[in-house]
Amino acid sequence: MNAALVATLLAGSLAGNRWRSGLAVACIALGVALAGAVHTLHASALDEIDRAARTLGGEADLQARGPRNGFDDAAFIAVAKLPEVAAASPVVELDVVALPPAAESGERAAGGRTTVKLLGIDPFRAARLQPGFLAGASGERAEGTPGYLDTDVAFLTPAAARHLGVGVNGAFALRGPRGDVKLRVGGLLPALEGGGPVVVVDIAHAQFAFARLGLIHRIDLRLAPGASRERAIASIQSALPPGVRLERPDDGASRTAGLTRAYRVNLTALALMALFTGGFLVFSTLALAAARRRQEFALLRALGLTAGALRRFLALEGALLGLAGAAAGTVLGLAASRAMLERFGHDLGAGFFSGTAGTFSPDLLALAAVGLAGVATAGTAAFAVTRAFDRLDVAQALKDRHLDLPAAPGGWSAPAATAVLATLAAFLPPAGEIPVGGYLAIVLALGAAVLAVVPATQVLLSRARAEENPLLVLATAQVRSLPGHLAAMVSGIVVSVALTSAMAIMVFSFRVSLDGWLQGVLGADFFARASPGGDAVVFDERLQSRLAQVPGAARIDPIRYDRLNLAGHSHPLTVMARPVTERLLAGFQVASPALPPKGDAMNAWMSEAAADLFGWKAGDEIELPFAGKPARLRIAGTYRDYARTWGAILVDLEDWRRHTGDRLANDVAIVADRSADAKALEKALARVVGEVPGAELHDAAYIHNRSLEIFDRTFAATYALEAAAVLIALAGVTSSFAALAWSRRREFGVLRHLGLTRREVLRLLAFEGAAAGGVGVALGLAAGAAVSVVLVRVVNRQSFHWGMEIHWPWLALGVLAGAVVLLCALGAAAAGRAAVAREAVDAVKDDA
Repeated sequence: MNAALVATLLAGSLAGNRWRSGLAVACIALGVALAGAVHTLHASALDEIDRAARTLGGEADLQARGPRNGFDDAAFIAVAKLPEVAAASPVVELDVVALPPAAESGERAAGGRTTVKLLGIDPFRAARLQPGFLAGASGERAEGTPGYLDTDVAFLTPAAARHLGVGVNGAFALRGPRGDVKLRVGGLLPALEGGGPVVVVDIAHAQFAFARLGLIHRIDLRLAPGASRERAIASIQSALPPGVRLERPDDGASRTAGLTRAYRVNLTALALMALFTGGFLVFSTLALAAARRRQEFALLRALGLTAGALRRFLALEGALLGLAGAAAGTVLGLAASRAMLERFGHDLGAGFFSGTAGTFSPDLLALAAVGLAGVATAGTAAFAVTRAFDRLDVAQALKDRHLDLPAAPGGWSAPAATAVLATLAAFLPPAGEIPVGGYLAIVLALGAAVLAVVPATQVLLSRARAEENPLLVLATAQVRSLPGHLAAMVSGIVVSVALTSAMAIMVFSFRVSLDGWLQGVLGADFFARASPGGDAVVFDERLQSRLAQVPGAARIDPIRYDRLNLAGHSHPLTVMARPVTERLLAGFQVASPALPPKGDAMNAWMSEAAADLFGWKAGDEIELPFAGKPARLRIAGTYRDYARTWGAILVDLEDWRRHTGDRLANDVAIVADRSADAKALEKALARVVGEVPGAELHDAAYIHNRSLEIFDRTFAATYALEAAAVLIALAGVTSSFAALAWSRRREFGVLRHLGLTRREVLRLLAFEGAAAGGVGVALGLAAGAAVSVVLVRVVNRQSFHWGMEIHWPWLALGVLAGAVVLLCALGAAAAGRAAVAREAVDAVKDDA
């Protein structure tokens, strides 16, 4: 086939199907744009985290990193004296709430409070590893500034200066445990441009101002020239207290990438839902266009065009649609991701990247891969059409007016076999915490539903009671007689309804489970949080005692958190110490909430994520470093934790305090006396909590409602995506009926001669649309139920390590089913108006 003929045929095909071709391109573009935007946002975030780690780490070979609450700074002296260490720099590292300078009106400057990273360093030691910590001649510096040793001076990275809206000599404040720590900018650190928003002060001032005397969080190390790395690591590790581990400066970025991998993959898979639906729309577009041109294809075959050339032509047509969609989607995805970065930063709702700035760093290779996925989707759809037209009978096609697509014989063996494969795939173990088997099971389940369209139609419509309504008889007979058209039209409905219902069931199940979990966990009436948005401020024992003495407070439960980095594990482990009661364990949904007897080892309860990630089982005895000292724990059970996906362990507060001597608290839960006036108690508690700068007090109802609001906002994009998929599929059905109705003009003319009015012919089309939509909805809901089980039991469990029960949103599913069937009926009737508009005599004579 020469190029001129191909160009002519392509131009004619696309011109005759402008609307459907545009819809297919838009669908591919939507899927590519969503996947590209999600990947660009997360690639930019990870690139920024990696750049910040490399910038702040400077020339350090290793970092000794301890728990979130810090470790004894005496370890620095021991490590610095080792012959394998050429340079060592102690660091206090905190996330703190920063307050920009007051505006002239007395209000805070634009932007309000923000969270920045505070680094307390020994400037002379730190400069040996990262000279950029000293503001030299290349950086702006305040006149007469004594430097780091002046306790009211801080040096800022350019990103921090932009975040706070301050320059050299400008004033700002950081929230500290004893009040706001007022600072002025001694200079900027341009060499640390890639380090993110960081405030740098002298380590002694950081330890004093933020109540960290005797504690540091990490030690940056450069090895001595010629030192054996393995021997140096062993020597340094032996000098460090338990719970402090050695890692490369860029290991933190790698750990963040690992922690967020499942989240990023799941968002990308969700974004590709529209692309997957678009593949079926491309198939429908090409198949129905090819059906209308079957005589044209038969003539080309009779004139000498080979079957292979015809296949290549149809494949080229599909590839062009995919290429147009991929190109438009890539541009749209880049534009959307850039706009979202400027508006919201890198975070998409899970909080993993909420502290990063909006740096735009697209991954062109990954974007090309997403674009190729769009082209491949369209190409696969086109290949399915070419396979159907391999069975074209040239002689029959030249002389008959049969409207259906060539179709393979429909039976139950193929869908049944595919369903069995889907079931087997669901039991495959995850690969690198990615539920590959779960995703494969979802694709196979959808494939089984699509393969079942033709046999299910014969079963469902053959049982329809339509004897009393001739229009229903005609409608069901017409749908049953066109299995090829039906498969092309309904496949998009099946896939979109299946994915939409599956996501609806999963989200509803998650929300109901979260609601029940919150009701159990929020066992107190009020909750005080010392440092929202940071970890620098805590409640000391004196303030805890004052809260307990507030009239109307029956009991307080202090809560202390720490985060451990365990050797040999890439995931951090959160330690939660609070008074443990049977009621609390029941609220956390522990299988056996009875308190076990005390023993030599502390009783501890692990989250479901900790059980999966660390391999612990109930009854195991483990050893964890608490405050630099090894602690023996006995796993007494497993609890449910929807707040942390990386694993947590719960211990009794008294056991924690006895072992660590740490009597501070990050949060305090307050139980009110039943006879107390709730409003008066809240005001009294607020006065005490208000003595801690930035601390917040909320009642349990607020936290419960706020948590559900955040949940709903997080899944708002999911709802929009589901609606888009259904609307795209409905548009495909409407355009399919429009093409089919136009080809049936003579048939409608005959029906008019037999006594049917235009209104009755349109009702006939509406019944056909409802029948096709009903088949699609029935199969889609069945497939959606199966997919939802995979999402809840496999994908969520393997990705986020959350257990939940399945709850069925019957009302939402009923509304979805009714709306799709109704819209299919209305769309079919609307699409056929042009075909029945002509007079009956002209329609019968028309050579359709």
